[in-house]
Amino acid sequence: MKPLPAFLAMLISALPLIRAAEAPFMMLVGDPADTALAAALERYPSCFDAVTAPAAEPRFIFAFPDSNLPRRMISEALRFAAPATQTVARIGDGAAFATSATAHGLCVQTFLLLAYGAEAVEVDFLRDAHETPDRFAATYFSELTFWRPFLQAYARHNRETRPGGLLPFRAQSEAALKPRTLPGTLYAADALAPLGLPVCPGSPYPVGYLLTAANVVGMSDVELQRVLSGGTLLDGTAVAALQARGAGASIQMGARPRRAQRVVEEFTDDELNVNRVGYVWRPQALEDSTFALVPSNDAARVIGRYRDAQGKILEAASVLIELPTGGRLAAFGFDGFSPYASEARRRQLLLAADWVAQNRLPVFVEDAAQAVVIPRVSMAGDLRSVALVNASIDTQPPATLRLRGCQEGITHIEWLTPNEKPVPLAVRWEGQDALITLPAVCPWQAGWLRPAE
Repeated sequence: MKPLPAFLAMLISALPLIRAAEAPFMMLVGDPADTALAAALERYPSCFDAVTAPAAEPRFIFAFPDSNLPRRMISEALRFAAPATQTVARIGDGAAFATSATAHGLCVQTFLLLAYGAEAVEVDFLRDAHETPDRFAATYFSELTFWRPFLQAYARHNRETRPGGLLPFRAQSEAALKPRTLPGTLYAADALAPLGLPVCPGSPYPVGYLLTAANVVGMSDVELQRVLSGGTLLDGTAVAALQARGAGASIQMGARPRRAQRVVEEFTDDELNVNRVGYVWRPQALEDSTFALVPSNDAARVIGRYRDAQGKILEAASVLIELPTGGRLAAFGFDGFSPYASEARRRQLLLAADWVAQNRLPVFVEDAAQAVVIPRVSMAGDLRSVALVNASIDTQPPATLRLRGCQEGITHIEWLTPNEKPVPLAVRWEGQDALITLPAVCPWQAGWLRPAE
């Protein structure tokens, strides 16, 4: 057996002291006896806290960041968060290729995993040796070293907090553990997160629930009662599934399939649609995601109705209902939850989500944006931070964010990005809501907000 290189020998011998002071934050899966790896690590000594041999059964497997499918990073972060049992996230499955994996993608995925609840990260892309340790170091270790202070500051600041927002119900199924496979229970969260809706799979601190038919499967009567006592955003498939299990009276609404062709949805004059009354929504909907909603509650608010090619107003397509239990429902029957949404539809969805949460969404993106926002909140609902990733290939213009749960009276909030000085943003107060204007964010760039020190 080869003797351990001096650098790795010192690193491994120091691990007990490292763990005693602070648990390893960033680890590399690799062969501790690899001399080429040791030489590469010597060039970036502050990148990793530990080098660990690959475990027979890794904690969790993630697809390596793929520059061809960057939004998969969001899906994988949601899948990581759903079981609520993982504290260390592993990125990679032993293989990485120069033609697919990017250093920036690796850093953004690390940030997303931390934002959705990881306390530490293992990087596993050396075992299959598709590239040399020297190339990995020059490409990935250098960028991770650059990002590490930003990433670790975020993790330290958010200890003892969890993501806030809407909880995809029952997303912690075994299906969520399948590598590269997004379970149906996370479909809505995956579609709506890039539209700026804060979702929090696995979190104990939600302000409401997110339901599709997949989230209803296996739901007990006690669980249903809990969901209906809070706020719930649901699509037509969820309404139909609840109706099929005999809960139509409980949700005071039914659903029936309808043809998607030759109809549009027209926004009604409900106050939720302010400045959007009469807007016509034309999704490319499929038959299995198109439902007419039939509320049995006379006080139900219809915020969208089907309209045919002749201009005739038809059944309800989108409905708000306040239940006798105090719970609130917002149901969308026409194409439900889709990542393809106009700005008017995006805003309607977010306003409905905020309505069911009784104006308690921790963060509300006021302007058009393709941004993932992840608020971190305490058990008491105090807002500790907001992470944001621009999930598009264009620069996101300056946008207004409405923040709930901030300390009263603060005058500035800081915007932090990798290797840049914090930017103070002035706070404007509207009642108990703090409003800030976020600067422009570059394509697939990440940053986070915290109260100014």
